[in-house]
Amino acid sequence: MRLSELQTQRIQEQTGASVVPDDNPSMPALKQNFGDHTFFLDADGLHIWESVAENPDDKAKLVGVRIASWSSDEKKSLVPHEPAPSQVLEAPEADA
Repeated sequence: MRLSELQTQRIQEQTGASVVPDDNPSMPALKQNFGDHTFFLDADGLHIWESVAENPDDKAKLVGVRIASWSSDEKKSLVPHEPAPSQVLEAPEADA
C-alpha cells in the first residue's frame, strides 16, 4: 500500500529507515515484483508497511514487513525472500 505523508514521516522518525524515492531507477522493478507500495531501506534491508487494525473499533497500527535483505555487509544488493514481520508502530490519527 502507498502510505500517506504523515505515515511515512512517522515510520522514518521511529525507525530511521529511508524512503526509496519514486524516481529511483529500481522503482519499476520493485513495483512489478512487490506491488505499488511505499518502500523503505534500513540496515536490515527493504521493507513495506501496512496499516492494520485487529478489530474495526481498534486504533490502526503500522506493521513493517521485510521483503528483501542485504546480500552482504557492504549493502550493495538485496536478496528477496518470504515476507518477514519486522516492527509494529502506532499509526497516526489522520493526515494534517
